Amino acid sequence: MKPKARKKPATPTSAGKPGKPKRPVKGKSGPPAVVKKVVPAAPKPLTQLPEWFIEGVSTPYRSGIANSFIVHGDINGLFPNPDSDVVGSDSYITLTKFWEAVFGGRELVVFYNIADGLRFLDSSMEALFKEAAGIKEDDAGANPIAAAKAGLKAKRGLPREPEVCFPLLEKALASQPEMAVVIEAAHLVAPAMNLGAPLPMNERTNIERLKHWGRDEKIREKGNIVVMVTEQSAKVSAELKYGGSGIQTVLIPKPSKPEREKLIATFATADLLNFDQKSFAQMTQGLNNLQIREIFSQAKVSGKPIDADAVKVKKREILNAEYGEIMEIVEPEKGLDDIGGLKHVKDYLKDVLTAIRKGDTRLVPMGVMLFGPPGTGKTAIVEALAKEAGFNFVKIKNVRSMWVGESEARMEKMITGLRALAPVVVMNDESDLAEANRDAPKGDSGVAERLMRAWMELRSNPRIRGQIIVIDCTNRPDRIDAALKRSGRTDDRILLPMPSEDERADIFRVMFKRHEVPTSLKDFRKFAEKTDGISGADIERISLKAFSFARAAGEKEVSGAVLEEAIADFIPSASQKDIDLMTLVGVLESSSRRLMPPHIKEIVHGICERKLVNNLDGMMEQIKARKIL
Repeated sequence: MKPKARKKPATPTSAGKPGKPKRPVKGKSGPPAVVKKVVPAAPKPLTQLPEWFIEGVSTPYRSGIANSFIVHGDINGLFPNPDSDVVGSDSYITLTKFWEAVFGGRELVVFYNIADGLRFLDSSMEALFKEAAGIKEDDAGANPIAAAKAGLKAKRGLPREPEVCFPLLEKALASQPEMAVVIEAAHLVAPAMNLGAPLPMNERTNIERLKHWGRDEKIREKGNIVVMVTEQSAKVSAELKYGGSGIQTVLIPKPSKPEREKLIATFATADLLNFDQKSFAQMTQGLNNLQIREIFSQAKVSGKPIDADAVKVKKREILNAEYGEIMEIVEPEKGLDDIGGLKHVKDYLKDVLTAIRKGDTRLVPMGVMLFGPPGTGKTAIVEALAKEAGFNFVKIKNVRSMWVGESEARMEKMITGLRALAPVVVMNDESDLAEANRDAPKGDSGVAERLMRAWMELRSNPRIRGQIIVIDCTNRPDRIDAALKRSGRTDDRILLPMPSEDERADIFRVMFKRHEVPTSLKDFRKFAEKTDGISGADIERISLKAFSFARAAGEKEVSGAVLEEAIADFIPSASQKDIDLMTLVGVLESSSRRLMPPHIKEIVHGICERKLVNNLDGMMEQIKARKIL
């Protein structure tokens, strides 16, 4: 079978760069090859290439800014095939196939990973590489040690070890023009430093070689390009990412909505999708092209068309598998009408929602901090915001890891994931991301500081306004890093205290309705009077306990007597002293007098009468001096 001819070239990265005359391969008999100048073909239209490649790789390369790139992010997805116009070509291809397409017109393309060693597009490229690297075919029969030194594995061709392969690659890069090198799983050959322990000499050497390739003028002049691929750039040595290194870091984002629409149009058929493609594209926000294609593949195998509910379930399943260690993707169920009391917070959120619906991002906060005693409705409020806005809803888990360097990688993955899921409401509940104090003594080699720096970088980026809304929830806002509470990162800080009597009556009503507890009771005010100092979560538990008591007694509905029995039986989990302290701290940390709870003066008066809080007088002096109340 006649081998398929390579096309020249398929990417703007090789446009305008001089070619090199073909030379005969040494050791082959026959007439000398005709020496002919290779003229690069016109590049493919930029519309056939993804934006991350054009802006992150092609433009810096053509402008001479960089010839080496660390490519990270959605490396396991699918990408539009630049050669999709070729008969029999797949419309979407893997990243490896993408590199083959965009670099396939070059004189020499070499792939390397630590498992497979060196790979080439065809045998002629392998022969050209051996020539450029100074490898003689005669060496194959040499002593095994001598063969290894020459860059060969005895009886098995080229080596796999980076300490043997990298010198060969370096020699070829210095001598061969129009060469592309793709290093897969780059974090395995040039890992981030293990804090507190020096890198092994072989890894140290790999890093130095990669740095050299990014700066070497000879390599640049020959129009050569080096791409290092990894899922998270945080796992790659920081030395390769310093300014002036000649190495650019490029993020492959999850596909945008227009990109998803294009893919869906390629695979969707009437028998596979029973609702409109645009809605499907909206629902798959946060998924990559491969994950979306898998949904189609499963539908094709099962013979059942894709419906909206199935997409929601599958999306949560996929994303929780991908990000499960660091954040949870949740389907919000409760809206503002499902929350009792908290009128001052709900009115505030209604204004935010109005701004979101009008597209006026100026009025959408960068971040919000909710604080107060446990059970006062912080989680419910955040869920309601996501539900009413139609945003994705994410709960952050612990980003930290016991493994050195893994925390930074997790943070990078989380931030990339949030950008992919936008528009998204993010709930950060009592996590290290909020309570990491940068001024505290360091026993973690600066990990907390680096995590906080990356987190605040995201929170300060004006481009996320209206797209990523972070809600920090805590009982003790005084323990939160002061830098995180600054305007522009956290625009509003709001206290959610224990509910007033009117609010408790409303919460009883909402809880009985939410949980479909049968009752003839209409007015819950009498029961609200008996539950002073009890939170909304406590009222929910009392309502369900009353239902349980009624069932146990063989009654069809909850009577007033049964509800009073449940109230009398309930023991609050938090002490009054702790509740009082959290409330006073919340008053001092609030950012707006207008957002103070209507009954806050009554609450503070009760705290002063009980005198349970240490340094009560000092805290009250601060409140009076700042004219908060």
